[in-house]
Amino acid sequence: MFLMRAFLNPDSPAVRSDLASPESLHKTVMRAFPDLHGPTARQDLAILHRLDHVQDGRLVLLVQSLRQPDPTRWPAGYVADVAADADFAFSHADNPEVRDVAKERSVIATGQRYRFRLKANTTKRLSAKSPNVTPDRVGMRVPVHGDDARKQWLARRASAAGFNVELDAVRTTEVPAAGGASGKHVTVAGTLFEGVLVVVDHERFHVALQHGIGPAKAYGYGLLSIATAR
Repeated sequence: MFLMRAFLNPDSPAVRSDLASPESLHKTVMRAFPDLHGPTARQDLAILHRLDHVQDGRLVLLVQSLRQPDPTRWPAGYVADVAADADFAFSHADNPEVRDVAKERSVIATGQRYRFRLKANTTKRLSAKSPNVTPDRVGMRVPVHGDDARKQWLARRASAAGFNVELDAVRTTEVPAAGGASGKHVTVAGTLFEGVLVVVDHERFHVALQHGIGPAKAYGYGLLSIATAR
């Protein structure tokens, strides 16, 4: 399993285009895997990505995959030139940086605690039993509203993914919604979750780490990032 971190160049026309379109960003991510084709290409290598806006204003793109990506296939000038920024270069030697995280994740065990970040598409499908739902809306995906409801959404997903969330440590922040792609409507209601989790089933947790959590993974949602909790 590989994890790539790339600081993006905000002056790049390609980056600006990708910021405006989750479908465009998805295509850029997939360009790093040139021999993958077809409708299941992303799933075949468990490719997940997330775009973070860090506190100092920099854009950070994370890409996780079963095969090592090739970012040299991205447009020229897409990533930031860290050598041109003395403060930046001091703390970040390589950009992009790719790490093989398989070994460090292989030791994850039940009972361990981790700090986590997850940008999730907090939506649900309407059922025939949903309040005030007309037959034509059954099966539609709609946003989950409010912090409490979003935390409940996360708790249900976490239970299926083999971990518990320390809810009093969770910070949720809504992220801007993204619309449809290729003529089809995609309902997106992004929420950024940050907090501490406890692994309760390491096998299910490994699956969640590899394949992500929730819908709209092709549009930058579902990548679960972890770091040792202190």
